[in-house]
Amino acid sequence: MCVISSPDRAPMWGILAETLSGYLSDQRNALHLSFSLGNVPQLERLIGEAGLRDVRVTREARQGIVGSFDEYWAPIETGAGQKQGYLALPEPSRRAVREEVRARLTQFKSGGRLVMSTEMLIGSGRA
Repeated sequence: MCVISSPDRAPMWGILAETLSGYLSDQRNALHLSFSLGNVPQLERLIGEAGLRDVRVTREARQGIVGSFDEYWAPIETGAGQKQGYLALPEPSRRAVREEVRARLTQFKSGGRLVMSTEMLIGSGRA
């Protein structure tokens, strides 16, 4: 199995989830659901409880490149994934979220593109 690590190790999604949580505090758990299995001991335990043996969890980092911030943001404007709450925000709040995320992602800007490392946890075991 492959799961997203933690918000700080997957900034492409972590920054957005953390920013939205500031505006949608009642939806924080749903916004961070993608990271719910991002704990190595917990993932090892779950795989073992599923009946697998020789359980192993490794960390794998991959570089993700998005052509521009606008390309990154386009799916969010459609409410893709867990970000549907974003669309329910009043327009001024949506603009504020967009600008905060843009500012926080500036550190990953390279040649006009966004270049970010994303850590995944790869879990395996044998039946």
